[in-house]
Amino acid sequence: MNIQNNPPTSSVGRSAPPDAERDPARDHAEARPHPQPEELVTHRPYRLRELVPVAASVGSGVAILLMAQNIDSGVSIELGPRFWPEMVAWGLIAFGVLLVFANVLRGIRPADIPDPLSWWGIVRLAGTGIILVGYLLLWNVLQFWLITFVAVAALAALYGARSWKPLLVFPVVVAAVLHFLFVVALRVPL
Repeated sequence: MNIQNNPPTSSVGRSAPPDAERDPARDHAEARPHPQPEELVTHRPYRLRELVPVAASVGSGVAILLMAQNIDSGVSIELGPRFWPEMVAWGLIAFGVLLVFANVLRGIRPADIPDPLSWWGIVRLAGTGIILVGYLLLWNVLQFWLITFVAVAALAALYGARSWKPLLVFPVVVAAVLHFLFVVALRVPL
């Protein structure tokens, strides 16, 4: 029996290079260097645009906080009727402050700059508003699970769902979870 010392071959039958053990394509450290941080956009128009959600968040939080002071139940308990509105208000104010530090002072990544406004975007926004207003108007007319299914399916279709899974399965799951949560578990009379 004649045994020869042949160099290792690849799957195609050619000889592998002598440094096949250190193939850079397989060596994670050499093949994938750490990504360099992106240059942040700090131009004035982008910073001013980032102040809009900050103003909306802080302004809404302050308005809710002021309106919550008018809630008088006559009971002074820790988790009274003002608790949740005040928690939402303080959360909105904290979110606005976080946005100042994350986007306004630091700058934003170029990938986070939104696309220019288009007619399709305006139509989609208006359609979303119409679906949600219809959802609220039909809330007491139809069953909660049925109107939730219809609203979620309409929103899924509006935002691009075309196969049967997002148009049927997703609304069924959302309607079932919301029905169980509010009607069965929390016993909210919807």
